[in-house]
Amino acid sequence: MSRRVHKTLLKPAPDDARAQLEELALRHEPHEYAAGEQLRAVAAELVSRGLEVTAVNYQDGSQELEVVFSLARRAGPVTVDRDSTGRGCQVSLEEWVDIADEAGVRRAADIVDAVLRGAASHGRAR
Repeated sequence: MSRRVHKTLLKPAPDDARAQLEELALRHEPHEYAAGEQLRAVAAELVSRGLEVTAVNYQDGSQELEVVFSLARRAGPVTVDRDSTGRGCQVSLEEWVDIADEAGVRRAADIVDAVLRGAASHGRAR
């Protein structure tokens, strides 16, 4: 069974992106609309930081975000998905790294280290 997917690249101006997100969200059932409120806020925040955000809407009413840094397209996208309540999200980095040589091994380790240290330092700042 195939799953219908609709992707919408959000406009770079935060107010325009919010309007796009609202228009997309109004197509869903009320419980999905409500559960997606915080994810829409995350999307608007990411756009305001100059990141390229694509809203990915599924036939079942769920939504996730694909985020890229337009100045570093070779880096893989970050996916932001919400839980069913809309109170939590999962952030996933999709990045393939060639580890055939020592430089690649160091690059892979650098990426993992940067992500984990960044997440840990943000958690302590709360």
